[in-house]
Amino acid sequence: MPDLLLEIGCEELPGSACRELIAQVPELTRRALADLRLEAAAVAVSVSPRRFALRVDGLPDQRPGRSRSVRGPAESAAFKDGEPTKAATGFARSQGVKVADLTVREQDGRAFVFADVEEPAAPTAELVPGLAAAVVDRVRFGKTMRWGDGVGLRFSRPMRWIVAKLADQTVEFELHGLRAGDVSQGHRFLGGPVTVPDAAGYRDALLRVGVVADHDERRRQITDGLDAAAAEARGRWHDPGGALEEVVFLVERPSVITGAFDPAHLRLPRRVLVTAMQSHQRYFPLEDPDGGLMPAFLAVSNGDPAHADLITRGNEEVLDARLQDAAFSFDVDRDAGLHALDARLASIVFHARLGSMADKRDRLVDAVAALAEAAGVDDDAAAAAGEASGLAKADQGAVLVAEFSELEGEVAAEYARIEGRSEEVCRAVAQHYLPEGPDSPLPEGDAGALLAAADKADNLAGAFLVAEAPTGSRDPYGLRRAAAGLVRILLERGWDVSLRALLGGAAARLRAQGADLAADDDAALDALDAFIAERLARQLAAEGVTAEAAAAAQGADLDSVVATAAWARGVQAAADAPELGAAWTACTRLARIAARAEGEAGAFTPAGDPGEDALAAAVHAAAPAIERAREHRDFPAALAAAAGVAAPVDRFFDEVMVNADDPVDRARRLALVREAAATLRRAVDLGAVTEGGGVL
Repeated sequence: MPDLLLEIGCEELPGSACRELIAQVPELTRRALADLRLEAAAVAVSVSPRRFALRVDGLPDQRPGRSRSVRGPAESAAFKDGEPTKAATGFARSQGVKVADLTVREQDGRAFVFADVEEPAAPTAELVPGLAAAVVDRVRFGKTMRWGDGVGLRFSRPMRWIVAKLADQTVEFELHGLRAGDVSQGHRFLGGPVTVPDAAGYRDALLRVGVVADHDERRRQITDGLDAAAAEARGRWHDPGGALEEVVFLVERPSVITGAFDPAHLRLPRRVLVTAMQSHQRYFPLEDPDGGLMPAFLAVSNGDPAHADLITRGNEEVLDARLQDAAFSFDVDRDAGLHALDARLASIVFHARLGSMADKRDRLVDAVAALAEAAGVDDDAAAAAGEASGLAKADQGAVLVAEFSELEGEVAAEYARIEGRSEEVCRAVAQHYLPEGPDSPLPEGDAGALLAAADKADNLAGAFLVAEAPTGSRDPYGLRRAAAGLVRILLERGWDVSLRALLGGAAARLRAQGADLAADDDAALDALDAFIAERLARQLAAEGVTAEAAAAAQGADLDSVVATAAWARGVQAAADAPELGAAWTACTRLARIAARAEGEAGAFTPAGDPGEDALAAAVHAAAPAIERAREHRDFPAALAAAAGVAAPVDRFFDEVMVNADDPVDRARRLALVREAAATLRRAVDLGAVTEGGGVL
């Protein structure tokens, strides 16, 4: 049972591409093995900056042969007047048989031609090229280069060599202009070419030329080295920016070095120091036992450990230059003060059609006040949010933010702290860009949440009102992230506010400032409502709420993220309740007829028909009960009221001919059906729910 080793050598791969390979290659390999009818004991991938290696253990020596019968075109299409047509000859050619060898058999009451194909056994080595091509050609990267042997292969970086070993056998083949063999390449500076003797000896062979091929082993070596170096420095290493996950794919032979910087730089805000080390240089800050930053750092080198002193000095000089720039910028901003920074906002463009950063600031001040009132936030938090909204964008005029753009918000908060603003205000300013992703933390307090929600609502409304909504994979303003963040904030805070009022208020403020907006605000805001609804559905899906339950709740048009989420959870919880089944039956029967009457005017006027009157009475009794349930956010009560209409609906359709010959009767009955369907939809729109699936 031989093992297979496939190594694809590349130019240096970015960390994101390495992670994509780890996520995709094992599953792509299993699919390719299934297509080739090969079974394996295990599949694993190892990724390093200049290569990925696929290991398939326990393959058979050969794929067994088999007989199979392939159905082709119908006999009537394959033969005309006893002569084979192009359909027959083409089918025979595709299956590698002669037309004379085709047979006619009946299947499902029809006659078809069949090709009986004998597939001989095949040595596994002959199938390796197909396996390699299937994996390489099907990997998908977020960013690619077009490269290859004239076929326009899209891959993260150009491929440079291929190693293919089946046990100790070298499998030679050509793929995208490269000839597979048994020679790999070692560390770019510390190694050289190396012959891989067999699949089992791959990692040892690479290690001899300076490459730790397995990413998990490199991560272990890096963390062990960081732990040891930190202990020697009497501190602990810190990785708030997640640099480790990138460093693992920046080095092939990791070694940890300890560097230092001028203690005078510790006067800079902690976040500035950490960002300079992590975001710019991929260093790891060191903390003392009390949690304070030490004037030292750890770095992971890909160079020769024999020259660690020289490498360390180079790293120290690079960091010192960054920190000197930061110190200069910090001093310039601090000397200017927040008032001067704020005054610069009028000359900074937020968006060519949406005004300046000063306009943005003024909108936020009004938006925060309106949201605080709508959400019922206490006066202290509302006041802190109001103060923070006037400061949140001040650092757009800061020299330090020009140097460290990732510190937006943090810099304004630090300058506000220096000028004696309250910690609640400073924290709100620092956190108003949160959350930055699905796993990002939310603002900690009401003040920060108010400011963050108002900022995101303004960004969303502005983009949609100038017709710059995301399209396909394009989202240059991060609006999907903003909408998801807005949803998370409203849900986490439980702010049962009107989404249309929140977004409409943002639109009104833009109009009042004279922004160059699209003519139809309602159409833009309708599109934005649907956009945010998608984000809410995704959030609910993470909780286990089905898409159908979310759609049923959204169709009830509650105009509140919190209320819609509660409604969706209620639909999900009632999945097996008889009331939901009864309401679904009534809703779907009414909806089918109401759809035919779309666009027709007229209201229901009783005419003394018992079936009509019974349904009308039930609808008129249910309507106020549903509205009360909506007002009190009581989904079970709304569902009970809707379910109470089920029996009268059944009676109506049993006794009444809706599509009557008399146009007056038909119009009256269609009006009643429309009214009943609309009333039940106010409880829950079960048109999105299918019987036997979803929540039923």
